[in-house]
Amino acid sequence: MPRSVRLLSAAAQWTLGMSTLFAGRAEEALDYLVRLTEGGHHAAHPTIAVLAAPDTAEAALQSGQRATAEEQVRLLRRWAERTGAAWAISATHLVNALLASGADAEEQFRLALDVPGARSRPFNHARTRLLYGEWLRRARRRTDARTQLAEAAEIFRRLHAAPLLARTRAEQELAGQHLHRDLAPARDTAAILTPQELRVARLAAQGLTNREIGAQLLISPRTVAHHLANVFPKLGIVSRADLARIDFGDGFHLIG
Repeated sequence: MPRSVRLLSAAAQWTLGMSTLFAGRAEEALDYLVRLTEGGHHAAHPTIAVLAAPDTAEAALQSGQRATAEEQVRLLRRWAERTGAAWAISATHLVNALLASGADAEEQFRLALDVPGARSRPFNHARTRLLYGEWLRRARRRTDARTQLAEAAEIFRRLHAAPLLARTRAEQELAGQHLHRDLAPARDTAAILTPQELRVARLAAQGLTNREIGAQLLISPRTVAHHLANVFPKLGIVSRADLARIDFGDGFHLIG
């Protein structure tokens, strides 16, 4: 396979992995991402595999595959030692933090954030703050968590990273922060959702269960769940309750 085609194939595989990870489907994401290091696979690519290593590690840990996450640390560490790249050094600390516990985890989070030049990649920096904030919230340090999450939310908002912004806002609420939700500007749902996703979203917003939606649309409840998993990140929301607050029309906006 030509080198340029392999690069495009690897990039597409990474994108699929990220989108499913950020949609909350870690095992599916891991299935995409591990192919980047799988010898003989059409998407295998050593450079893309390193760039995707933090995603692969997070998906692996959420799927109970600790050994795979540890492999990603070794991959990142070798790249960081060879290149001295700030992002790779920061990512190595981040994955070490995800693997560690207690004071060791916090030290690694802090090191990841404090690497000189780490802020030059705002998406990665915000993601580190999100993961640190999640860790702090689980450790019942809600005030500290809110500080990290607020910074992450602001960056994701500027970058229009809707799935991670929705995840961050959900964490902020779990950390006890009451968010003021501004009305979102009206957008054409037809340009955001597929026709079937729009039908599923409207029925779910009315309070129908997956089984009831499936019966109306002649699809399985599992297919309904799949469509909703795509709808949430596209609309920047995190739950069916948020769907009920969306005014579906030619455009949509959050009500209240």
